[in-house]
Amino acid sequence: MKKLAIRLVAICLLPSALALAVHAESSKPPAEPPFAIPQRNGDITDYYPGVEAHPKQIVVMIQDLHANVGVQKNISSVLYRLLRINKVPYLLVCVEGASGEGDVSLLRSLPRFIRHGFEAMLLHKAYLTGAELAATEAAAEWEQQQSVLWDRIKGWFRPTRQVGPVSLSPILLWGVDDPDLYRKNWRAAKFVDREHTRALDELKSTRAMLSAGAADPLRNHLNLEVKMMLLRLQPKEYQEYRKNRAMNPRGSKQYEDVLKAAETYYEAAEQRSTAMVKNLLEKMGKTPGYTVLVSGGFHTQEMAEQLKQRKIPYVVITPRVTVLDQDEAYRARLREEE
Repeated sequence: MKKLAIRLVAICLLPSALALAVHAESSKPPAEPPFAIPQRNGDITDYYPGVEAHPKQIVVMIQDLHANVGVQKNISSVLYRLLRINKVPYLLVCVEGASGEGDVSLLRSLPRFIRHGFEAMLLHKAYLTGAELAATEAAAEWEQQQSVLWDRIKGWFRPTRQVGPVSLSPILLWGVDDPDLYRKNWRAAKFVDREHTRALDELKSTRAMLSAGAADPLRNHLNLEVKMMLLRLQPKEYQEYRKNRAMNPRGSKQYEDVLKAAETYYEAAEQRSTAMVKNLLEKMGKTPGYTVLVSGGFHTQEMAEQLKQRKIPYVVITPRVTVLDQDEAYRARLREEE
């Protein structure tokens, strides 16, 4: 009789145990990213699910290769996809290099065949980003634009001071950069780009002389210093450089000035990363679904770490690169006056 009672109790408790097991399983954060993207556009290279089973907000970080036409087109394609699958009928896209609301109404107002040609020209000159392209084209369908065009046609025959309707893009652009830090970063980059040739030759000559009998730490540090003058360091490499800064060889005033400007560039870049995360979180608030952050690879690594510390889920997307065509256009933009 006692055995029968024990069996009955076990049978009664079995559904509860199964329910607890299912609940425990469902309360775990998802192991896979909540979406996929076509490989022709890029790859998901990092994913942090956070701590909730069903997070209401996810930051999608897209690594930008500035001025690369193919990458900009792939970024725009990824944004179209995220807009279609988002929980709300719009997509907040935060970008570096700007602050406040982004306005692409001028491009949106152009007829399709003129707009497309103008966009291609701006892309090749690095005056148009993938985010701006997506915001423009997402609102540029004929159905959305016909009221605007009809109002303008009427205006040709019946001049009026009243402002006609303007269609709004479902892709909302918002700059999250710190203007002062961005200008500091920009000026340092311009100085290094303009003055680095002789300083780099001097450093390479010194490296060749010292490396012959130098220990590995010194050789590694000199290699990092060369990369820094070319502005090609990653965040962890800059931290390693800074830790061993005392190993820097002495040189001419021009060399010292370029070295100082390169350090200023990376210090401002790190500060910008922190500022962009702060501004991103303030802007997204409690907006459900996906919020996108488009930034260069240097910032992406640092900002991903900061989001992880706050336990905020994120996905990192690296767009597909087919042709490295960005250097000339990027340097042309860099050398322009502010």
